[in-house]
Amino acid sequence: MYHMLKVAASEAQPEDMELAPNDPATTSTGDTPNLTQTSSTEDPQAVINHLQQMHLKNQLDSLTSQGSPIANSQEFPTIAESHNNNNTQYPDAPWHNPAKIDAMKQSLARHKELRRAQREAAAARFFQPPSPNQGFKYLYIPTKARIPVGTLRTMFRRMGVNNAWLLDIHYPARHTAAVLIHNDFESEFVDLLTKHRISHNENFNPNSGSILEDPNLKDLSTTERDEIARRHQTTRLERAIQHIRAPVKYAVARYFYDKNYITKKFYDSLASDRYPQIGSIFNQTPDTSSPPHPDDVGQMLLDDDLNMSDEAAPGSPQH
Repeated sequence: MYHMLKVAASEAQPEDMELAPNDPATTSTGDTPNLTQTSSTEDPQAVINHLQQMHLKNQLDSLTSQGSPIANSQEFPTIAESHNNNNTQYPDAPWHNPAKIDAMKQSLARHKELRRAQREAAAARFFQPPSPNQGFKYLYIPTKARIPVGTLRTMFRRMGVNNAWLLDIHYPARHTAAVLIHNDFESEFVDLLTKHRISHNENFNPNSGSILEDPNLKDLSTTERDEIARRHQTTRLERAIQHIRAPVKYAVARYFYDKNYITKKFYDSLASDRYPQIGSIFNQTPDTSSPPHPDDVGQMLLDDDLNMSDEAAPGSPQH
């Protein structure tokens, strides 16, 4: 290996260039490392290690000579300069416009006042007698497209509708949205729709097979399509009840069950979730263990008496 390094070095250097000067006095003391001439008997691995050490030393010297960059005032401006830069970079920001700040404060105050009034009205309804118009109703409203329910609620809120009225929203058919409300809010909700020239479809039947758009069902009879539509409607209503807040969800479930809109199995499961202690009473496992025989009871009493007499005997070992 040493001979290979020597041949490579001789090819890269001129013929009249020596690896190292023979005279130590003429050896350079600069940054360039000195190369010492090695004999043919020196270990080639030692030569390689020496070259690697010289290379690492050169890299370390170059990094030390460069030094670390010093932060200047442009990279880290003062607090006053930073404040001035923000004023010039974002002149249209709301915090620079007192009128916008006042408008935002007024909007927040109005929203807070509206929420306070709604909470007061909800608390006052608790102390009122039950409404004679008990029940819930779905209103079917036409839509141009199927958008997320959250977006649809935002549109209703912009129209002035209280979202607390809208217990459930889903799409039973194409271009139709079903909105569940309490009967007490139906007239006010319809008036808001009429104010914005929106009419609801009073003749829509979610249990009709005519609303099914699946091409695989086109060859079925009308009765079969109606049965499939009815099952779909039952599934939609049971799913909708799960998303209604308690305790309103239980009132809605009771109303739907009385109208035969949902199955008894689903209603029973919902009732067991509301009153788990009642379900645990009826689901108790009977005790199948046989009572003790009278002779066994007498034998147990006799054993206890014998144990007590042994413990009371003098000289008996104490445990």
